Amino acid sequence: MPPGSLALLWLLALLAVVVRFHNLTDVLIGGKFYFVDADCYSRMSRVELVASAPGTVVHWQGFENWPEGVFSHATAPLDYAIMGLERVLHKVWPTWGRLAVLGGETLDLAGALISPLFGVLLTLGAGFWAYGLRLKDGERAALWWAVPMLVAVSPPLVHATVLGRPDHQSLLLLLLGVALGAEQRLQSAQRTIGWAWAGGLAWGAALWVSLYEPLVLGGACLLLGLGSWRGAKMERLHWIVAVLLLVGTGWWVDGIAVVLPGAGWSAALGRWGGTVGELQHLQSWSDLCSGTGLLLWLAVPALVVEGIRGERVAFWWLALLALLGTLTIWQIRWSPYCVLAFVGSLPWILALKPAFWPQLTALVLSLLPMERAWEQTVFVSATVAQRHHVDRSEWIAARFCAERMRSDVVEPFIAAWWLSPALAYWSKQPGVAGSSHEGISGIMDSARFFLSTNPEEAREILDARSVQIVVASDSLRIVENASALLGRVPTEKPLAERLWQPYLGPHWGLEGESNVALFKLLRPVNPLP
Repeated sequence: MPPGSLALLWLLALLAVVVRFHNLTDVLIGGKFYFVDADCYSRMSRVELVASAPGTVVHWQGFENWPEGVFSHATAPLDYAIMGLERVLHKVWPTWGRLAVLGGETLDLAGALISPLFGVLLTLGAGFWAYGLRLKDGERAALWWAVPMLVAVSPPLVHATVLGRPDHQSLLLLLLGVALGAEQRLQSAQRTIGWAWAGGLAWGAALWVSLYEPLVLGGACLLLGLGSWRGAKMERLHWIVAVLLLVGTGWWVDGIAVVLPGAGWSAALGRWGGTVGELQHLQSWSDLCSGTGLLLWLAVPALVVEGIRGERVAFWWLALLALLGTLTIWQIRWSPYCVLAFVGSLPWILALKPAFWPQLTALVLSLLPMERAWEQTVFVSATVAQRHHVDRSEWIAARFCAERMRSDVVEPFIAAWWLSPALAYWSKQPGVAGSSHEGISGIMDSARFFLSTNPEEAREILDARSVQIVVASDSLRIVENASALLGRVPTEKPLAERLWQPYLGPHWGLEGESNVALFKLLRPVNPLP
């Protein structure tokens, strides 16, 4: 790669860093880190276990769904990636100046930085792949830099790899980006043994990390690419060996398995999924254009035309885009993968018009929805700014609450399910609820407890779960969420609201703090008065 192109690529990598730090003031508050999602705290609790005993592979998570715990679908690669980054940061982080204040927070710092690191690597990888790409005429794509640029700034990809989001989705996107890029090479005249190994190792590692998205996408790629195997037998043999090597390693280390809740929880899972943002349906295709640009509307005709012109791989990209677009309409969680497929197909979409200036004009104009999305993110309205302020205040208060729960003895707590992973991570105490579908029984027990109007029912839940601490918080949100989970609305004042009364009465068997603004700790009375 010439120095000018390499410099441009590094500028795009720097852009990827900057946009992934746009939420810095929400993640780093008062020298402490606050992660983006509830699942992030569960991941960091796993990393703490691994860091305290290197070589450990966490299968059972006792910090949620207490006392049953959960056999989690999470796997070791991201745990050890975060731990490895923490070891590096612990060695190199400055002990002087303003940054020294974070020297004692290197584990949280590693968790906050791991996804942006994967995002930058994905941007660089996309740039090298696009620069080396040759279209049917043997020419390099005129706007090869548009591929890493979209990876750097597309909102769905940025959110998946943003600061403070140690989630396996960021690692999956990096691995699947390599896998899809290698797959394109294997279906073209540019196929090599090296690309076969790169693709095979990436697919195998992705399947180790998760058996959901990589299995769906990998199965589709396998079926769509079978026609090209005849002309690439040697490369595919190496590809198969590479896939099996990583899948076998994952099986040996993690014991790859699909963990599903009991059949009796299907209805509860459906209602719970309805309260989780990433599991909602996409409202319209125009929403996806904020991540891809308006060229998404030209993708189908452009790829069809290029396929007719002799670029068979254009049909392959079109099929992937159609599949992932459909999945994104079903669940928003698929949107980063859909954008990834769109970015991979971009050189063929732009090739519909071979001249440089028409391509550049179309690209720039197509980015208007993306520009508007970033404008709304950076220049927030007064209402959104106030909401951010309230959220920051609540999380700071939740952390103080968790620190009051710390103890040398195990004291399980019950709280709203979306708060439980953070409270468990900060307090080092196990919670009844959690944020994973494997712990749906604890989530539902938490909902039943806070929505209860019967003291005996509430006490049974506390006794069955050996609860020592009850965490009362925003009763309005808890009641709304619990009602949605249980499919019923309380006819009397539920316990979530009663917990804020100065005196509950002896029949509830709870006593503790009073006159607390955001979070209140209470303890069951044993025996009942």
